[in-house]
Amino acid sequence: MCLILFSISPDARYRLVVAANRDEFYARPTERPDFWKDAPHILGGRDLQAGGTWLGVTRGGRFAAVTNFRESPLEPVPPRSRGALTADFLRSTESCTDYLAHIKPIAHEFRGFNLIIDDGRDVYYYSNRQPEAQLLKPGCYGLSNQLLDCDWPKVSRGREQLRALGHGNFDNEALFALLADRGDQLPFSAGFIQSDTYGTSASTLVKVSQQADIYFEERAFLPNGQTAGRRSFAVPIEAVAS
Repeated sequence: MCLILFSISPDARYRLVVAANRDEFYARPTERPDFWKDAPHILGGRDLQAGGTWLGVTRGGRFAAVTNFRESPLEPVPPRSRGALTADFLRSTESCTDYLAHIKPIAHEFRGFNLIIDDGRDVYYYSNRQPEAQLLKPGCYGLSNQLLDCDWPKVSRGREQLRALGHGNFDNEALFALLADRGDQLPFSAGFIQSDTYGTSASTLVKVSQQADIYFEERAFLPNGQTAGRRSFAVPIEAVAS
């Protein structure tokens, strides 16, 4: 039950602020965030089981993140990995609209997903469980494993907390404290999930400034919420040839 809280153009300092929890089986093989050897312009973690990523940025200022959609499994299981949606967008130089035009015809080949993409100009949300993509206006949003801004408590509460943090310029520790909300451990309520086998494996902060740089930090977790280190990166945004 992942959680992505994000604010688009909240003030004169930031173009995008993201605070996100990845919930996964702890045993799933994962590579911690770094610049990819086979695509050095991409920064993010990697799912070593399927090869994609759940969240990443590029040196050119692109951002992408994906969550699963909570539903009964389809039979037969669609063949494509949802992590490819983010990885392929980060590898490309296409606009959001061009990229979405390419994936919509094959969206049925993925299990249910929620996709957020930012090409440095526009931010779009698309789910293959609704008809059309949405161009997102400036504001605060919350996403978990239902449609954008659903009424799950952790989504609505987190969105309002993120909006309140904007008045203090999105302090890093305050954002991570927001993500650390363990609540009552019900999947729709707690932002941070912990157990012996499944839970929040990473909390990630991405801040894209209006002055063309990105701050990226991830804090990793083991079973029962034990900390497993952190990595942070300051990335100047580079001009990309059109």
